[in-house]
Amino acid sequence: AILARTSSTWSLRFCEIANMPFVKFENIAREWRFKWSTDSDNASLIKAQVELDEVLAEVSSIEGVASVQRIVCGGCQDFIVVTKLPEKAFKEWEANAFAPEAAFLEAVKQIPGISAVETQTYTLEEVKMNKKDIKKVQDKKEKE
Repeated sequence: AILARTSSTWSLRFCEIANMPFVKFENIAREWRFKWSTDSDNASLIKAQVELDEVLAEVSSIEGVASVQRIVCGGCQDFIVVTKLPEKAFKEWEANAFAPEAAFLEAVKQIPGISAVETQTYTLEEVKMNKKDIKKVQDKKEKE
């Protein structure tokens, strides 16, 4: 399965790719990301967090949202927000222009020290195994 760009929207296409039949997903994530500056005691980071706080309740209230995660890297000055939804809910959010995305991104673009403001859409799946499945894999390896 892959995400394919169609006009101004993203849609899911389940492709039969001979060497990738193992790539399965049910969830799609929308990422908002940008760089912040360490100038003025991280003022841009502080203001970016304030802007996220302003829209967090709205993002968290989107029908079907499975998770909203914020990632901040102090080493490379990344600020990333990842919102994960099942396919159907994602399509509904997409139809609403990912609101409040435009307002949030416009607000952070106005903050001095913020740069490289981008968005990205991708699949996002939990792949951690439970104890029972781990045991099956371990038992299988021992038998080989």
